[in-house]
Amino acid sequence: MEKRVLKSVKRQATGKNECNRIRQSGKVPGNIIGEGKSTPIAVDEKEMIHLVNSGIRQSTLIELDTDGEKSTVYIKELQRFPATGGFQHVDFFKVTPGKKITTKIAITTSGVAKGSKLGGRFEHLIHELVVKTTPEEMKEVIDLDVSEMNIGDSIKVSNLDVPKNWEIMVNGDPIITHVIKTKALLAAERSDGKEEAPAKK
Repeated sequence: MEKRVLKSVKRQATGKNECNRIRQSGKVPGNIIGEGKSTPIAVDEKEMIHLVNSGIRQSTLIELDTDGEKSTVYIKELQRFPATGGFQHVDFFKVTPGKKITTKIAITTSGVAKGSKLGGRFEHLIHELVVKTTPEEMKEVIDLDVSEMNIGDSIKVSNLDVPKNWEIMVNGDPIITHVIKTKALLAAERSDGKEEAPAKK
């Protein structure tokens, strides 16, 4: 999975006044969390806007360059000002190669289900999964091609093509997508059944 790149600088001072000063200078205050410690940093606001607008998710790995020291992180929490939507604070979580982390993986679909064209209704029920995985096996998104799904077909968690070492945190084997019969289709089938039934003697 391709990493995005972002630069940051360490900040010595902390507190509300210091954070306000950082924002006034065009930066966003934040922290790098991991390995039992939290390191205060600041990132350029324009670079953060560009990064967020690129469509990142919680499972997106970022190469964070902090004063020349590089680390692999993902955005754990991004706080915004309610009134303006501007960035208030960002927390990055530092990942360790080979060590499993818990993250959310989005599920998207592509194509139009065959069954939808035949009168069925396509439903996408689960849009993200909580997964335990190593950074090396992380995915930003699971995309499902649903174009061959017919009426009555479904895709469950167990049907997903994912790395074998993933631990998917779900109960049972829930349905992610399916194509079901609509009320109109059921009514039409009942009507056809009545017409085809032999007349009683």
